[in-house]
Amino acid sequence: MQKRVAEFWYGIEACDHNIVRLRETWIDPYLAGNIWLVRGSERDLVVDAGTGFVSPRVVIDAISNKPVLAVACACYYDHAGGLHYFAERGCHRLDADQIAHPTDETSVVSTYVDETMLTALPYEGFEAANYRMQGAPPTVCFDDGDIIDLGDRRLEVLHVPGVTVGSMALWEAATGSLFTCDTLYDDPVVERDFAVSDPITFADSLNRLRRLPVNTVFAGHYQSFGQVRMLELIDRILRAKAG
Repeated sequence: MQKRVAEFWYGIEACDHNIVRLRETWIDPYLAGNIWLVRGSERDLVVDAGTGFVSPRVVIDAISNKPVLAVACACYYDHAGGLHYFAERGCHRLDADQIAHPTDETSVVSTYVDETMLTALPYEGFEAANYRMQGAPPTVCFDDGDIIDLGDRRLEVLHVPGVTVGSMALWEAATGSLFTCDTLYDDPVVERDFAVSDPITFADSLNRLRRLPVNTVFAGHYQSFGQVRMLELIDRILRAKAG
């Protein structure tokens, strides 16, 4: 049966600490990442940019009245696919080439993107088989320890390789907010496994995150959660990967 065209592609949710979540509501949440808008006094930060099936700029521009920096914390289509819509955009330098020149394999489009991921179409005539992640050469590349300054708030770049070689997390110590992309999320399908590029390095990255005094994890998929749940998830993942 032909799927209908969605009237509104993005859901919007206000969160603590002047953070807004955008969600592509018509895609399986395992296959479309969260887009986080972190609002600062001098500029706003977009953490991950979604698939790019529909530009997130329409929503971002309606909310934000400041300059916007968009960053992709991993090179996969569900986090970097919409990055090309932003003039100022960044990523970790080790993911920069894959984001600037993506292939169906490096963006994992060939693994995950098909018609079954959609409950409605983003626009008339859309076919998942024709989707390709569009390249977005970064205007800024980050290294571990770099600071993203929004004026009244500062987020530290944490290099947490393992899922991709350039996976990043962003840490705002003042609020205890941690943005984890694909490195950590609370998947309700507990038996589902996911591939990592380097299991040993990935374990080191998770152990680094567990030492942070986190209040809220703003994850790359599904809902946010607190420190207790973060520790439970890290323990579960490490046990599964060790087995």
